[in-house]
Amino acid sequence: MSQKFQELKNSLLHIDTKTELSKAAQEALKSCVIDDDFETKPVPKLFESRRMKQKKAKIERSKTLKDWYDLPAPELTQQRKQDLEVLKMRSVLDTKHFYKKNDLKVLPKYFQVGQVIESPADFYHSRIPNKQRKKTLVDELLADAEFKNKCKRKFKTIVQEQAFKSRRVQKHMKNLNRDKKHKRNNPMGFDGEL
Repeated sequence: MSQKFQELKNSLLHIDTKTELSKAAQEALKSCVIDDDFETKPVPKLFESRRMKQKKAKIERSKTLKDWYDLPAPELTQQRKQDLEVLKMRSVLDTKHFYKKNDLKVLPKYFQVGQVIESPADFYHSRIPNKQRKKTLVDELLADAEFKNKCKRKFKTIVQEQAFKSRRVQKHMKNLNRDKKHKRNNPMGFDGEL
């Protein structure tokens, strides 16, 4: 079939099979819809059925929230996922500030990411210099020395509490085992005196 197609193509272009196609003709053939393997490809549908249109519309609708002014559902990349997790645990970042409890156990599907633009009036006192700016919240937190020191202190206190609790539990278990041995040897609680 492909030989017949080549012959038909060459006859339409009025070119002998021995001569080569010009560059302009080759460019035109590249943009042609009918290729050498057009017999094997499925034929594209001319019209879409009503159900297929409804399915596509439903998929498009699911990508935005109608009640929230078509808030989009953006792609959840690794960086955005980390930023959302940091926002979810914001009460750990600033322990002196009260934050309402999160009502979602999972990360939100619909959200928007923005950038805070400082006013020119705040140039000297409440502005983050360009060298200190990072791409994500996680990178900013890792670069912050105060935050690192606070995390180290918190980690040390947690480790000390865990060690203390484990020592208390071990001591308690030792006492329980000693009491069980005493009860096994003397089930009635008889001390030997009458």
